[in-house]
Amino acid sequence: MSERVWGLAIYWGVWLILPVLVDGLTTLVQLVLVVLRRWQARRQGPLPTDVAYRGISIVIPVYNGEATLGGCLESLRQQRYPQELLQVIVVDNGSTDRTRDVFEAQRQKPFRGQMHWISIAGRGKAYALNAGFHLAGYPYLCNIDADTVIHPDALYEMVRHFEANPRLGAATGAIEVLPADPNAGTQAFLIAECEFQEYLVAFWLGRQGQTLNDSLFTLAGAFSFFRRDVLLKTELYDKQTVSEDTDVTFDVRKRFGGERLACIPEAIVYVTPTPSWRALYAQRVRWQRGQIEVAAVHQDLLDTSLFRWRGLALGRTLLIDHTFLFPRLTWSFLFPALIALGYPLSLVVGAMLIIYLFYVLIAAVSTVAVYLIATDEIRRRLRANWWITLLMPAYRMLIFVYRLAGSIVALAEPAEWRVRDPWSETVNALGSFWRTAVRNLPFRRAR
Repeated sequence: MSERVWGLAIYWGVWLILPVLVDGLTTLVQLVLVVLRRWQARRQGPLPTDVAYRGISIVIPVYNGEATLGGCLESLRQQRYPQELLQVIVVDNGSTDRTRDVFEAQRQKPFRGQMHWISIAGRGKAYALNAGFHLAGYPYLCNIDADTVIHPDALYEMVRHFEANPRLGAATGAIEVLPADPNAGTQAFLIAECEFQEYLVAFWLGRQGQTLNDSLFTLAGAFSFFRRDVLLKTELYDKQTVSEDTDVTFDVRKRFGGERLACIPEAIVYVTPTPSWRALYAQRVRWQRGQIEVAAVHQDLLDTSLFRWRGLALGRTLLIDHTFLFPRLTWSFLFPALIALGYPLSLVVGAMLIIYLFYVLIAAVSTVAVYLIATDEIRRRLRANWWITLLMPAYRMLIFVYRLAGSIVALAEPAEWRVRDPWSETVNALGSFWRTAVRNLPFRRAR
């Protein structure tokens, strides 16, 4: 009897209890860290509002940004920060649309700062960023994606934190997902609102917690901020991985220490939502692949400790984000198979429902925590679409599937920044197989 009990405990523990505990404990730790950080901030008092303004060089890599570059540049024109201290460098990555015309139209508008255009003929985002930073001349360096709109206070808040903390070397802001176009349809709306809640938890809880215990993993590629003397002592953005933002984060950590990295939630930027499930797949596969590649490049940061409090525990991160993908997915895909093995339908359905409700509870706790500390604008949107929280476990399970695909792609295919969706990959593979088969037909070889 005891052997059977132990067998059941191990089986259910590995496939069900373990991922539930991991996700639940991760949420709990994030909440505790954010509470500690806010308590610490209250003890230290508010940051000074009088800022010693210094010049900021802003690099914007762009590729076919006709539809978005104008909004990005306009948001820089609306900054609370003095315009005469802004140097904007747009680095074109081989665009084939009217991106240059959009830039020239923006340059004709009143702007007391500098606005430059350079072209690198499609060498890639990392190369574009490095080219821009080599031309930058101000003590603060910033990179912004061309499809990003930054809050009017974003640059001011960054400089305010950097001036108040001389040890701070690099930081990322809080990334928020804009609402979908009202005419884009239900699919676009669901993706946008799920991404919105996902990003809120990732930045307002996850990266704030990482800031407190010196474990910030990635300076977001959409918006990062550096002291010039810090960034220029690194290898800058490297093309050896498809996740150049994580790579430069690790480089800063190794050279200057994790306490020099932070997430500044008051510096808010807005990104357009992913337009489709196919695009979301391509994005998450690239992110997952990039994480594996960066870990391979920075193997000296690998740590086998699972319970270390401070500092980056890369081994633990990989264990949670990669190894535990399998038990997380098992309850969704293998549970129905238990019926064929003789388990009652009511037991299987009930177990799946209980686990789903547990993940709904985790999502609800995270969302409520963000609601309590976020801005009024965020609160209004969360209230308007509160029911999205009920869908978050299904959305995250889909993301787990995409991430698992990213892990497989990292092992089986060469690195590529742009990833096609699984349907296109399948069609391409079948086409390649057919072309190879036709070339090897006996009568073609005879010719």
